[in-house]
Amino acid sequence: MKVLGIITEYNPFHNGHKIHLEESIKASKADSVICIMSGAFLQRGEPSIVNQWARTKMALEAGVDLMIQLPISYSLRSAEHFAFGSIKLLNSTGIVDNICFGSELGDILPFVELGRILSKEPLALSNLIQSKLNKGLSYPEARSKALIDYIRLTPNNLKTTLNTAENILKNPNNILGLEYIKALNKLDSSITPLTIKREGEGYHSLKLNKVSSASAIRSQIYNNYLKERPLINEETSKGLLQESIKILEEEISKGFGPIFYNNFSQQILTLIRRMDERDLKEFEDIRGGLENRIKEAAQRASSLQELISLIKTKRFTQTRIQRILSQVLLNIKEPDLKKFDKANGPLYFRVLGFNNKGRELLKSIKEKGDLPIITKVANHLRSTQDPRNLLQKMLSYDLRANNIYSLAYPNLEARKANIDFRKHPIIK
Repeated sequence: MKVLGIITEYNPFHNGHKIHLEESIKASKADSVICIMSGAFLQRGEPSIVNQWARTKMALEAGVDLMIQLPISYSLRSAEHFAFGSIKLLNSTGIVDNICFGSELGDILPFVELGRILSKEPLALSNLIQSKLNKGLSYPEARSKALIDYIRLTPNNLKTTLNTAENILKNPNNILGLEYIKALNKLDSSITPLTIKREGEGYHSLKLNKVSSASAIRSQIYNNYLKERPLINEETSKGLLQESIKILEEEISKGFGPIFYNNFSQQILTLIRRMDERDLKEFEDIRGGLENRIKEAAQRASSLQELISLIKTKRFTQTRIQRILSQVLLNIKEPDLKKFDKANGPLYFRVLGFNNKGRELLKSIKEKGDLPIITKVANHLRSTQDPRNLLQKMLSYDLRANNIYSLAYPNLEARKANIDFRKHPIIK
């Protein structure tokens, strides 16, 4: 059986995701598909519009066979850590042959060549990156510009043109693709990467049509929410599969969504106003005086949107700020993240759902994989128990994320804690 791995967030699952899934299966000639998906909080720092079990239902309806959750300690971090955690899980199954990601280019060779350089990061490239950082650029921008300078100034045998490299480094999906290649190299993985050309609107586009971005769909749902209109209307539905529409409507009717970042505005402002600058420095990516900027902004801001606007600069990007604020909300501190990284990434497979093929995949993973499979949380951590090892600590952060996420549910009864002990994998 040939197995394809896909890394995703499906927030929510839309027509573009369906195209990517079908084209990836075609390109890899796969017999079955495993997806690694973020849970309650996503790589850009925002909460998911509906929970991971609802999004798992959407994916299984669309043809995915097995859904595995990326721990919050990797989903709520930079592209580098997000990619490494995801690739580590796919690699640890022992059964994945290919990964396939969408890109603006649709050609894997440039990603392999550029990813190889970034994996090795020669001293000349490191020096160029530091030089760009010293000029006040954000790390992603500094690295991109430094890589272009490195290619221009250093003799090489690259088949990738400078113009192609520049185009790759301008797009968030492409950047993630490079990070996947880096992670494969770091793990010396046998998984073969593939890429297919993205169709439809760009990553940040808010235009609504048949192949809209997830951002556009969420934005329209939010606008409908603010104007007290039906949340899933004709405009919203343009880019969604009927199965996804049905599941979204069911979740919303039960009071399990939609969840927006603004739902956590008061909690985040409260926490930051209670902290001092030394407390803030315990969180990842807070350096260069950012703790002072966050603290000052929290005293002046009256909403989460205003807080982010007051903090962000060219160097401190909105996405980075959102991740930091969500880590503060969940109290995920840098020392623990470093321990997880030292242990070489995710320590378990948390199963969200599967179909009949997925059941067979789980059997193969049990035989060939090198991480424990979690289908029932109570077998690995009790609700009243303090974590006693690194796996339990990592899992406890996942549980905390869901406990806090559920506080935003419109359904008051659904806000009770410890949903993870009551939830079982979705079986199709």
